[in-house]
Amino acid sequence: MIDFILELLGDWFVFLPWVRRKRDRRKEWSGTVEAKKTLTLSKHAYLVIFQTDDGQRKKVRLDRKEDFDIYEEGRRYIKKAGEDLPETKPAV
Repeated sequence: MIDFILELLGDWFVFLPWVRRKRDRRKEWSGTVEAKKTLTLSKHAYLVIFQTDDGQRKKVRLDRKEDFDIYEEGRRYIKKAGEDLPETKPAV
């Protein structure tokens, strides 16, 4: 019985990030880069934190340093529905 529960929980934790990414991909938002961080012991080594116009914080995890360097602190960017990342050009 415990093996079944552990297996079910394992399947759920594998499935959960995929559902969240799909849900976030459908949303559209705009915001300002609040902070940029480099993580050492993470699969996604770079983190950009956005403060959206409605007051929420969005964390965007990146794999490549080139993508990380595009976003500048204090600049405003727009994330369109259907895209994984905000546009690389700052919003006016």
